Amino acid sequence: MIPNLRLLIGRFIVLLLAQVLVFNHIELFGYCNPAFYLLFVLVYRFNQDQFTLILLSFSLGIGVDLLSQGAGSHTLATVSIAYLRPLIARFSFGINDDQPYAMYYGTRLYNRLLYLGLMIFMHQLLFYWVEYFSFAHLVAIFRNTLIGSLFTFLLLLTTLNLIRKEA
Repeated sequence: MIPNLRLLIGRFIVLLLAQVLVFNHIELFGYCNPAFYLLFVLVYRFNQDQFTLILLSFSLGIGVDLLSQGAGSHTLATVSIAYLRPLIARFSFGINDDQPYAMYYGTRLYNRLLYLGLMIFMHQLLFYWVEYFSFAHLVAIFRNTLIGSLFTFLLLLTTLNLIRKEA
């Protein structure tokens, strides 16, 4: 069983509401919204159950899609990065991928930035690929992916530095 169930549910609700009520209304260059709700997947402890993360990611994605009248692109992108998270963590952190708080401390800054960047880029690429769902809009997909990834990266990096646990 998950030891910090109340904290997990609290994070889930706060991030879902923050995304739908605040961050969906912030548009960079008129078309890119930051994916603040990714913080849930990023800070989920590495030593907890993977199936629970995928299930909660599906719930978070479907919640954002339903409340923002999306077509399912948030759900697909969030579930996909939750599924790919162990591979990205192993690639980013190497032998330190099993530390519960690797995103906060115990690893080099380069490894944390690589993990954060890869997770955000994968999410944004999948999100815009499903959103446009056309090879004719390939330039727009990559443009929005790069701009959205950079905007989300800076926002989440700032947020993670504010909530980082001290060693």
